Amino acid sequence: MTAKGDNKKPGKGKTIDQQYFEEARGWDSDAIAKTKQSERRAWRVAGVAVTVAILEAIGISSVLPLKTVEPFVIRVDNNTGLTDVVSTLKEKDEGVKATAQEALNKYWLAQYIRHREGYLWDTRDYDREMVGLLSAPTIQQQYAEYTDPRKNPQAPIVVYGQNSEVETKVKAISMLNTGEELEGETRYTALVRYTKQVRRAGEFSPITHWAATITFAYRNEPMRLDDRTKNPLGFQVISYRNDQEAGGL
Repeated sequence: MTAKGDNKKPGKGKTIDQQYFEEARGWDSDAIAKTKQSERRAWRVAGVAVTVAILEAIGISSVLPLKTVEPFVIRVDNNTGLTDVVSTLKEKDEGVKATAQEALNKYWLAQYIRHREGYLWDTRDYDREMVGLLSAPTIQQQYAEYTDPRKNPQAPIVVYGQNSEVETKVKAISMLNTGEELEGETRYTALVRYTKQVRRAGEFSPITHWAATITFAYRNEPMRLDDRTKNPLGFQVISYRNDQEAGGL
């Protein structure tokens, strides 16, 4: 009599558990393969995006030098209605030299107006000295006669005395030329618009508006060391005309 049991003959097929685990391993392999495939696809897309970004950056950088925007401000004087353009220093290499020269010109012009047209008892001698250093000999002589009370009864020291002050404020400086060669030197002409106000013992007179037309040059002439420190570039006013503007009070 043969005994009944659960034993199976060897080699007769796989058990359910073995088949399940083999299929599970197949699922894992498929998942890993799909993940790697997705990663490769993502890296390819990222590489293409980076390449496009680099090409765009190169294209933009090559076009930028061809197109520039230079902002400027137009200023309107509330009293006279006159307009002028407020400029800024350019950062382009080709414009730095010319713009720096214009900035220097305007600096010395503003200094000249302040020393010549302003007045303060405590600085009167220094102002006269500075006007002399910044003026050519003919202008020096004219200014000396204007400020000498023995020759001019309307000299500033007579009109204003010790208790008055004349305050000047430059509104705008317009270069009328960029330099022309005359008599072996480069000469510039500018129009300087400014205001003057007289103060007397706490009282303020009405503000007046003025326009000075100034021709000047830079001259490398012998100068004392002390004078050179005050006028290092040899700025010299060659012609000076000062007129009160019609719009001023």
